[in-house]
Amino acid sequence: MDLSTTFSNSDAWSVGLNGLPSALEGVETKLFQAGLLPYLGYLWFLNQDETNAPELTKFGAKFLLLFVFATIPAGIMAKSQFGDILANVDVLHGSSEAMLTLSNFFFFIGFARALADPINKCSKSIPWQSVGVFVGTTFIASGVSFVGISPLLEALGISLRDEPANALSLPTWGIHVSSVTEWFAAMCAVWSYAEVSGNQAWKGLTWAMVPFLASGLTACTFHIFYNAPELNALVPLQALLTLTGNTGCAFAVYRVWNQGKKLLNGGVFTTESSEVTLEENLLAFKLALWTSMTALIIKYGELAIESPFEPSYLKAAILIVLPTALLTAYATRGLNSIDNAPLSMDRVKSYGVAGTLSYVIIELAFWAIAFPIALSWYRVADGTWLNLSNTSDKAKLLGAGAVFVNTVRLLVPLRLGAAIAIAPKVEQALKITGLGTDKIGQRQNFNDLKNFEDPVEHDNTWSFETFINGLLRKEDGETMAGSSSDLPSLADRLPDCPNTRWDFEGIDLDSTQTMYRNTDLPVCPIEIEVKFDTAHLDRENAELEWLKLHREEIKAKMLKHGCVHLKGMEVSKTGGGFRRMYEALDMNVCLDPIHTSGLRKFAIKDDGIYEEVNKPALRQHYIGLHNESTTNRSAAFGAFVCFQRATESGGEFFIADGKRILRDINKNVLKRLYERKVRISVSNLDFFYPMIKDRGFPNQEISSQLVKRAKKDTAKLVGANAAPMFDMDLEMIWGADGALGGNRLQAVEKAESPVNRHPVTNEPVWFCNIHNHARYLRENRPCTIPEVGMTEAYYGDMTRIDDSDLLEIDRASRENIVSILMQPGEVLLVDNYRVLHGRDVFEGDRYHAVSWFTWPEEAHLRESEANSKIGDLLNRSVNKFLDLLPK
Repeated sequence: MDLSTTFSNSDAWSVGLNGLPSALEGVETKLFQAGLLPYLGYLWFLNQDETNAPELTKFGAKFLLLFVFATIPAGIMAKSQFGDILANVDVLHGSSEAMLTLSNFFFFIGFARALADPINKCSKSIPWQSVGVFVGTTFIASGVSFVGISPLLEALGISLRDEPANALSLPTWGIHVSSVTEWFAAMCAVWSYAEVSGNQAWKGLTWAMVPFLASGLTACTFHIFYNAPELNALVPLQALLTLTGNTGCAFAVYRVWNQGKKLLNGGVFTTESSEVTLEENLLAFKLALWTSMTALIIKYGELAIESPFEPSYLKAAILIVLPTALLTAYATRGLNSIDNAPLSMDRVKSYGVAGTLSYVIIELAFWAIAFPIALSWYRVADGTWLNLSNTSDKAKLLGAGAVFVNTVRLLVPLRLGAAIAIAPKVEQALKITGLGTDKIGQRQNFNDLKNFEDPVEHDNTWSFETFINGLLRKEDGETMAGSSSDLPSLADRLPDCPNTRWDFEGIDLDSTQTMYRNTDLPVCPIEIEVKFDTAHLDRENAELEWLKLHREEIKAKMLKHGCVHLKGMEVSKTGGGFRRMYEALDMNVCLDPIHTSGLRKFAIKDDGIYEEVNKPALRQHYIGLHNESTTNRSAAFGAFVCFQRATESGGEFFIADGKRILRDINKNVLKRLYERKVRISVSNLDFFYPMIKDRGFPNQEISSQLVKRAKKDTAKLVGANAAPMFDMDLEMIWGADGALGGNRLQAVEKAESPVNRHPVTNEPVWFCNIHNHARYLRENRPCTIPEVGMTEAYYGDMTRIDDSDLLEIDRASRENIVSILMQPGEVLLVDNYRVLHGRDVFEGDRYHAVSWFTWPEEAHLRESEANSKIGDLLNRSVNKFLDLLPK
């Protein structure tokens, strides 16, 4: 194939038969091309000093050119290699559209920075970390959705229609949703920037951005109908809106530049700081969640509903016009000033003669454009022009007219806003002609007409304002653990979870089992009732004094028995009191061994207290026996506390003595596991499957080689960059469980011994998480973990552990489980190397928490990846996602 010939003859942007008359075939390409020149003008004015645009915003606007130029080779390749339009080739489509999402993100963040900190608005640092958070969260959320949607819909009894082959993937839908959301957010930010900068001409840019918003919604609408050829006319409409947007933005920014020349430094900032704190990483995370959830609803929602998504231009018009009108109305809505009063005729009249004349001008222009467009649209939709001499067409006109009138009513806010926008110019023209009065200077304050208050300050009702402010604002809130203590915060000085202390060579299993079977092992757990004298102290301080007095005795019993059950305390019924309790015992708090996994979030970060697995999405998930450990990290001790038991039923916490499990397990099974070792797969990364699937292109031989190389490179990339963030010694392995034709990527820990010597007592104990992680056992008990979080256990050579061996492990484990229905304030002090723990399913709400402790000699170490800002961000981000799973 002569690629030069192919490329020169391929039209990247055309859809071929576009639904318009033959003379206009391919007009979309000409419109897209024509839009480039005004966009370059827009960039020139935006980058002038007098315009005073935020630096990152200018970068984002330039970045858009990458999107423009990326679509050209992508469109050509789609036609030459796949024989289809770009919108139908998902991998090329999504990759090129990703440039638009990044551009809009930078554009918005630039204005958001300026609003949050006007003095330092010139920061041009590119938020790559936030981009990474957005991409990573979207990636994970899409993967979880991909593997979890089918069982969820099956459980809900929802059946789906078959999806067309050209349907957008979840990531590509996410890119489109994100682009529209970011653009709308930018419109809101630009409007507010006009107030902050003192250059009111910026508001004109918000209006000029409306065609771009409509263009994005037009593209989404085309995709909602699976790029149906019957709606090909949407593509030239999108091109026309893009040209209109480019031209409008160029003129709007010219006005900003022209007005900026009259102002000091392009604008006089009216505020030095904002009440909104810009948390860019958190914003990116929330945007990713919004994007992923909306993409999921769109992609699968329309598959569950038949009729509304049959293609028609009427439906398409509603999906484009209605959101555009509503979002624009919100973007141009402000608070507490004449310029921010609601869009209404009263506001137009406040401009006097100029306002009335402006409204007349806008209405004439609107209807002069709307009628021809409506008639042309009817021609495209019906294939014929209206013939009013025909009775049938008269009936059609009556029905279509009703729809048309109701549709244009949605645009009333736009028309009112446009009238208000041109009122100053009309007033100026009236003055020049001597016909005007200075009515604009005499406008009444609209706060006298209606008291407009900031809804964010007075209620929690969801609105687009609260959505945007929510993206920008860091969320805080008190949990069921109550308030934090008044002690110095531990948030930025928690030590690392200590390295796992392995010592398993040369253990004589037979003699150890014999010794344990012939020994009366200490009871586990041992109960201790806290007793105190309140003669001179209040109750809580008396409890703390008692704990200090008996702490060495309590810790000695923990080593001897494996677990101490502390009962009868009031001080530990709140988070702050719980911290004072463990400090009274002189315990050295540290990070959770799997801090970055997100399986536990902080209940009170300042006090080093993690929430236990109470998430509503995991109520019906049975947590098997495990030590809080990985190949790399293991807590020395733990303290589990109950703040609220399950309100309805269940939720018992349970423990099992590792010495007893080692004693009771079949000796042949024990020997086999000890000699062959155990490897735990901690995650199934199925979302890589679509990227490395063998599609036989361009031929089977080359395709097989490419897939092999892609799998190798993907495993290497994930292993080198993502795995270290979780502070686990992971190896990325393809197809260990044979699923997806060997195309499942699994994150697997290195081989571990299931038996280990206790670091203090030197006694061999069962120190293995196989009871919790073996898939066979999980699938035979209540399990609500999505596929991405499904685990598996293998022998050290990655062969599957026999079901019979797993059943023996389950038997020995269950026979030694001690179930404890903890009451508020009760605490279990656990020797993490000796005792395994788990939790039963529950109904209602439950709130248990835990703190982990390191060895005294390691209480100062803060070197792990989990103790970095990225590690902490991962913890918060994954927990945010888990909190949004169905309850």
